[in-house]
Amino acid sequence: MASTIYDALIIGAGPAGLSTALGLSRVHRTKVVFTKPLGAGFRNEGVEEMHNVLSRDCTHPAEFRQISRDEITKYGTTEFIDAEITSVKRIETNNSDQFSFPSYFEALDRDGRKWHGRKIVLATGSVEVLPTDIPGYKENWPQNIFQCLFCDGHERSHLPSGILGFSPMHAHAAQMARLLVTESSGPPTILSNGPIPDTESMLKALETVKALGCKVETGKIDRLVPAESPEVGVTVHFGDGNSMHLGFLTDKPPTVLANKNIIDQLELEVESHPLMGEHIKDLDLGGKSKAPGVFVVGDAATPMKAVANAISSGANAAAILTQELAAENLQELLTSRPTSSR
Repeated sequence: MASTIYDALIIGAGPAGLSTALGLSRVHRTKVVFTKPLGAGFRNEGVEEMHNVLSRDCTHPAEFRQISRDEITKYGTTEFIDAEITSVKRIETNNSDQFSFPSYFEALDRDGRKWHGRKIVLATGSVEVLPTDIPGYKENWPQNIFQCLFCDGHERSHLPSGILGFSPMHAHAAQMARLLVTESSGPPTILSNGPIPDTESMLKALETVKALGCKVETGKIDRLVPAESPEVGVTVHFGDGNSMHLGFLTDKPPTVLANKNIIDQLELEVESHPLMGEHIKDLDLGGKSKAPGVFVVGDAATPMKAVANAISSGANAAAILTQELAAENLQELLTSRPTSSR
């Protein structure tokens, strides 16, 4: 067994994991940040800019992560390890003479290396499940297909836009897209990718989007072709031979949690929001889970998946985690203190 037991093992080096590490650094807690979660990259990979982050609006995500790592490194209490963690298990100490805390965690990477920490933080995030029935979808994601108009859309609001698919939930997307309408763009076009079912809910949604001024195109989509630089946007080709060029499309594919194997090993429960996707359920303040010593931060912890929220959740987790460590250390002092004689 390795001789070092860190205060925390942080799996994931996106905004949530880095924010947790920074908070713990401020109170001199030791930790390892694993920068390569198994089977998943960064959710905003391929995005040129991140938005809605004070002082870092329009910053490239990779630049943001590097700035954050530089800030954390200067404290001297963090190791960044480029490793894929394949398994995590909790080990009871049974109040042995060797350990004063009740348990610790052992993380194993793909190469068989082991790390040990008193607490574990899952900052493993989530990933989109892209549709496979529309040729060219993957080639346009995320540069020309935006899943969140709070995050993207403003820079191309002078261009015409489209909303992929149609359902009652797409009526809400139309309301958001309508906020970005400019004189040159005009209202967004609904691309239903086929006839709209004649049901009460669909007709009500159709009435809503038409009230918003949206055009409706029911043609079957044949393929999506990204524009070549320096042009931007996507050309939508239909099965009947017609096409239209749009500045961007809006679509929200389902999200699932990354690193499901570790989530299962720690016996954490998952719930799914119909629009926002999967997240860990029953988390307390600071992302504290029902599993002792396990914290969840970032996209895995909430249906509201955004960079600013991830940063906040990491800071909160660092505070609660630190309180747990301090309480355990205090208990050790009280237990080891000699009984005073009368």
